[in-house]
Amino acid sequence: MSWRKYLSFTRVGLREGFQYRANALSGIGATLISLTLFYFIWRAIAASGELAQPFSTIIAYVALARVIENATSADLENWIGERVRKGTIVNELKKPASLKFQMYFYQLGKSSFKMVVRGIPALIIGILFLNVGLPSISGGLYFLISIFLTLNLAIALSYTTSMLVFWTKVGWSLRMTRTMVAGLFSGAMIPLYLVPDNVRAVFNLTPFPSMVDAPISIYQGTAESVLQVFGTQIIWIIILAISSELLWRKAKKKITVQGG
Repeated sequence: MSWRKYLSFTRVGLREGFQYRANALSGIGATLISLTLFYFIWRAIAASGELAQPFSTIIAYVALARVIENATSADLENWIGERVRKGTIVNELKKPASLKFQMYFYQLGKSSFKMVVRGIPALIIGILFLNVGLPSISGGLYFLISIFLTLNLAIALSYTTSMLVFWTKVGWSLRMTRTMVAGLFSGAMIPLYLVPDNVRAVFNLTPFPSMVDAPISIYQGTAESVLQVFGTQIIWIIILAISSELLWRKAKKKITVQGG
């Protein structure tokens, strides 16, 4: 595989981020607003009754969840949905490059931009104002590794659901459904340690806790085993990669039928 060829798609993703600067600024504003809203929502909940954890612990978790979501977001459903709807997906298939790797490296560039302009500011705000604190040197290194695995997991999940566009012809609804389910099951909306054990056991049967709750546990030093966290993330990446490949094989047959 020619890395230089595929890195050109990463540059495209980065350039799109820099080109649409207004969108980047609005993203920073949305991050600040969401942090503010979550702060007052959880403060109100804490004031109205007892929580399993102190408010400062919960708001630190919520702030880290915003950081991770901003740093590892993916939107391949709309990318492929636009091309399927317009019929230009055939042009992508004619390129001397795998569609899967085109999408992966493109999203890698786009997500890297969001990580810098949205994830890092959210982390700084969390450290300065929301009791996030700083991890140890080893904890920070492990957290970065987990974030990279989370990004790959998010891309793999987005790529898997994007394959369904060949049947639905619409990408935005698939993305909305995925993000809503992921937000609920991953810990992005509610810290998973506040969820009843039997419900959390169901959540753990999905890849979503590995996308938010797992890297947070590493950052905060509450993970029982860092290697287990990494291993679980890698296993889910492999499962989603296999699932997306099976869907892609069926989707290619559908493209042939449409072309005929």
